[in-house]
Amino acid sequence: MSGKRTCRPRSYEALVRFLAVIAAGLLVLSLTACDDEGLVAVQTQDDLFTSYVALGNSITAGFQSDGINLTTQDESYAVLLAGQMGTRFDTPALNMPGCPPPLVNPLTGQRVGDGEPNTCAIRATPVPPVVNNVAVPGAASLDILSNLDEESRPNPLTTLILGGRTQLQAAADAEATFASVWIGNNDVLEPAITGVVTEQNVTPVAAFETRLQDVLDGLEAAGVQGGVLIGVADVTLIPHLSPGVAYWLVDQEGGFPDPFEVHESCAPADLGGVGEATLVPFGYGIFELLGRALAGVPVTLNCAQDQRVLSGQEIQTLVTTVAGYNQALEAQAQARGWAYLDPNPIFVQLSQQGLIPPFPNLAAPTELFGPIFSLDGVHPSALTHRLITNELVDVINQEYGTGLQPVEVPQLN
Repeated sequence: MSGKRTCRPRSYEALVRFLAVIAAGLLVLSLTACDDEGLVAVQTQDDLFTSYVALGNSITAGFQSDGINLTTQDESYAVLLAGQMGTRFDTPALNMPGCPPPLVNPLTGQRVGDGEPNTCAIRATPVPPVVNNVAVPGAASLDILSNLDEESRPNPLTTLILGGRTQLQAAADAEATFASVWIGNNDVLEPAITGVVTEQNVTPVAAFETRLQDVLDGLEAAGVQGGVLIGVADVTLIPHLSPGVAYWLVDQEGGFPDPFEVHESCAPADLGGVGEATLVPFGYGIFELLGRALAGVPVTLNCAQDQRVLSGQEIQTLVTTVAGYNQALEAQAQARGWAYLDPNPIFVQLSQQGLIPPFPNLAAPTELFGPIFSLDGVHPSALTHRLITNELVDVINQEYGTGLQPVEVPQLN
């Protein structure tokens, strides 16, 4: 959960290059392209929910398995929550197979509709007069506020989803009365999934606090009466990252081909290793090292020396930073009378129940990271969006005295 500081899936750079070619054409997708004729009045569960907007990044947008399309968008917690509110909620619907299409088999690279990483099926028509899910994949905290700041990183999906506006501007155009904000994961995610943590690619807590306050001030100035803030997920808990000791155990059981060597530094502490205190990104350990080994090239995973392996100190930096973000989020929620949800106890509990595997199940690529995460090991699955929805229902009801009902959740085995 949702490095450098933007959430960039494996195909992100290719997607950006492809979409850049069509970016100019996308500008014509003005969100005022349709008039208000034909809009259906809805009966909201509470006047507070007359107009709900969801701000955030790829998780809120509905990105799963390294892709996004109509199906994954409709599985977002934001869509589910709006349904329980009984309020109209328009999404920037992306045609099938997606933009890019989600993965079907991460090990072979097969995607929905046999699409490619740079496939983009563009927006579905008719375009709604307003957009309620204004979240953009790749957005970090600054990107809610600005597309032009030298440190902001708008991408072609910003144009495709928002017509070039900021999320804050789009929320104001929706005349929102209630908002959810889930932002901050991309301020720490890329360092985690690349295995390289530096002062330059992690947003300082102080900067995050300032941006958060500006976002919330802007929402309230635009007429938002209440909302819910969602804490940043601890990126060290995602199954895209496996403990070095997990690689050591697989190697001890003969699970790797001969050209793949796991150094003794990946052993547990009682055997003199640091494997339990390090994390290996899937993109490095499996795609790079194992991929080369399967091609007959000798490789060695060294948990003490490899730059792409997260050290104990780097892990602590990420954990401490996320904790700082969440302290700021909770403080702002309390000061403004908004609801607050920390998602991390949910993920810790699911991990303790064995539902988040410590090492990908390479024998079952369609279940590579278990039921809780999608096939990129970073973004929550459709099932988890339902779990999150029900947690949000609880905290919103507690804060505002509303009567939102939970959604149905499939039985977890």
